[in-house]
Amino acid sequence: MKKALLMIGGEYHPFDACGRILADFLKSYGTAECTVTSDREAFRKLGGYDVVIVYTQGGKLSKAQEKGLCDWVAGGGAFVGIHCANDSFVGNERYMEMVGTQFSGHGPVCEFAVSIADQEHEVSRRFSEFRITDEFYLCKRRTKADLHTVMTGTWQFEKQPAAYVREYGRGRVFYTILGHDERAFRNPAFGKLIHRGIWWATRSNKSKAVRCGIVGYGPTFGMGKLHADFIRKTPGLVVTAVCDIDPKRTDVAAKEQPDIRTFDSHKKMAGSGLVDIAINITPHNVHAPLSLDLLKAGIGVVSEKPFCITVEQATKMIKAAREKKVLLTVFHCRRLDADYLAIRKIIDDGLIGEPFHCEAFLGSYQHPGDWWRSHKAISGGGIYDWGAHFTDWILNLMPYKMQSVTGFMSKRVWHDVTNEDHCKAIIRFEGNRSAELEISSIAAVGKPKWRILGTKGGITYDWNKPVQVTSYAGGVKQQIEVQHPQDDWTPYYMRLADHLLGGEPLMVTPESARRVIAVLELTGKSNKSGKAEPVPFE
Repeated sequence: MKKALLMIGGEYHPFDACGRILADFLKSYGTAECTVTSDREAFRKLGGYDVVIVYTQGGKLSKAQEKGLCDWVAGGGAFVGIHCANDSFVGNERYMEMVGTQFSGHGPVCEFAVSIADQEHEVSRRFSEFRITDEFYLCKRRTKADLHTVMTGTWQFEKQPAAYVREYGRGRVFYTILGHDERAFRNPAFGKLIHRGIWWATRSNKSKAVRCGIVGYGPTFGMGKLHADFIRKTPGLVVTAVCDIDPKRTDVAAKEQPDIRTFDSHKKMAGSGLVDIAINITPHNVHAPLSLDLLKAGIGVVSEKPFCITVEQATKMIKAAREKKVLLTVFHCRRLDADYLAIRKIIDDGLIGEPFHCEAFLGSYQHPGDWWRSHKAISGGGIYDWGAHFTDWILNLMPYKMQSVTGFMSKRVWHDVTNEDHCKAIIRFEGNRSAELEISSIAAVGKPKWRILGTKGGITYDWNKPVQVTSYAGGVKQQIEVQHPQDDWTPYYMRLADHLLGGEPLMVTPESARRVIAVLELTGKSNKSGKAEPVPFE
């Protein structure tokens, strides 16, 4: 983690509050530990820092302070200026020339869009347009040097720079007009932008593309091609190899994926020198052994869900990844499903208060099909397929410590397959909170996909319909219908590349995926024991 000096202070802005928000964000994001100060004398001795972040307004630097800061940046240091950093120390010519612009005016605080001006720059690559409630700074130049605009905004029909970068001697400078008050600092896109500015200015980005190999190119759902297509759409990632034990599938892969090599063994692929990470798209029961082989060979792993079958397997993989210092994550792509994101926002916005009970259901009355997903020895059981998605959703919507899992699993109708017909898991969380997951192939009468109760309201949702919200958060009963767009899983690999190349947090940590496996495994154990099973590592 970087060491940052965060200089704050001045007029017209909530510097202390915003300084705390930014320092907390950068620490939680894994970017930097911030020393927050308003003492300008700190500019005279910067030897212990990787980056200087300036969020100040007005004032004047002494000659020694200005020299200390500008010499440090010119000598190879990193400078990040936020919002009124270019309305600070305006009488200090060298400082202003380094920052590059000076504040010249603004309108009222309002919502506006920030667009990407350079799709290939390290600061803005894989960054989507976002909206922010902020003060739109208009600026005038204070340098003849090149200021490279990476993001723009439009103010009264004129496109203006929203963020730019420049070289300064052997150092680097990043500046953004954004950041008037807490509303901007709490916007996730703003925090990500400041991280990107720090990462670029400190020359921390990795420029070499990450080479991806796909293990398992089976025909079911076309998942191998699906992953390959996502990877090819992601700047910074490239498909270099495909492995499958079936030569017919490697022949298909060779036709669908140009410029790759094919392998009939994951170990051969791992030893080829052609891949940095592998996407494990194999049946559930071999997720763990194949992933362990790859991890021990120094290859990072993206595992299809479920992560594995047992907590012990998950723990072994986590340990191996840590020892080899390589990637380990799980393709819990349905964290990006539109209905889930809509429900998450409803909860985050406080419309139902604190959730204390959650029910999820997937089922119908029909044969589960004659394939490996219906065979317990391979699939893990009737709760391991869609149950992995639902459990992951539940644990993210109910972010509390688990205490126990109670399971009910039965075989009553479809005796020609080995998976259970009906599965139910009850999770007990701290504070007498609970969640229920029911998955069935003998449910002649169904239920909504979601029913969530909170201290100030509740949510119901069924497939492909608007989310229904009953809220008492405003003091009176409100019935709200929330529409949601189509699902889009593209951001999964975008965020993976952001992690591998730009130091940003993983979307799915292996520890969070292990919690899912704990619920699935304990459901089966509880069904056998007839009692609630404690969650061991919580």
